[in-house]
Amino acid sequence: MNQRSAKIAMSTTLSKYLVILAVTGLCASSAYAVRPELNRDTLMEGRRIYEKACAWCHGSEGMGNGPSGWFIGRYDAPRPRDFTKEGYKLRSTASGELPTDQDLFRTLTQGIPGVMPAYRSLNESERWQVIDYIKSLNPAFEQEKPAPIPLPPPPLSPSEGAVQHGRTLYEKYDCQVCHGENGDGHGPEGRAGRLHDTNNLPIRATNLTDPTSFKNGGTAQDLYRSIMTGLDGTPMPSYANEFTGQEEAVWDLIWYLQSLSGRLEK
Repeated sequence: MNQRSAKIAMSTTLSKYLVILAVTGLCASSAYAVRPELNRDTLMEGRRIYEKACAWCHGSEGMGNGPSGWFIGRYDAPRPRDFTKEGYKLRSTASGELPTDQDLFRTLTQGIPGVMPAYRSLNESERWQVIDYIKSLNPAFEQEKPAPIPLPPPPLSPSEGAVQHGRTLYEKYDCQVCHGENGDGHGPEGRAGRLHDTNNLPIRATNLTDPTSFKNGGTAQDLYRSIMTGLDGTPMPSYANEFTGQEEAVWDLIWYLQSLSGRLEK
């Protein structure tokens, strides 16, 4: 291959790679994007954006009591987040810990299916400014430095045996009690109406056959994060202790969960 042909091939490859990034949203929504320097002006700008885009649900002081918030959480969970308290559901940190900045950025960017819209309409600087303002509402963010749990890469190709082992783990840890034998969210606890969040509001078990409804994301990595960290404030606990020393088995459970919707990643 001559030098000109090599340059053309490299340019074509790069173009394809950029297209993939654009389609998947990795270029526009990376949580590691450059954020503006935190100062009084950026904090005030974050408050301005918050009051325009977030206060209607989360309240003017971030306590989850905005005008729409009362209707959203009047009868069942979830209510809008109270930013002045801990107990965040969507995290990459251990149960009971605060979320990382990247967790907050991911939630703001992707939204929460059926609950909160995605805010990709805000540019990255605006999203970071809102996050800085939200963190200023809770002094715990100044005192703690949350760190994510290790997130190992999944095996390249799940085997049939791995999926079957995942079903064994699903039954071993009584996942069917809430999520149902077939993962449809109609387990005996759910049908009996015994599931409640920390606000004592009725809450439904996730329908595992519909990954588009997963509040913490439906990819293999998202499921790993949910299983190992739990969703604080809900009946979904962390299973980190159960999988201590056998983290590779978590992937078998994940493959089984994905098989319930026919969307097994390979």
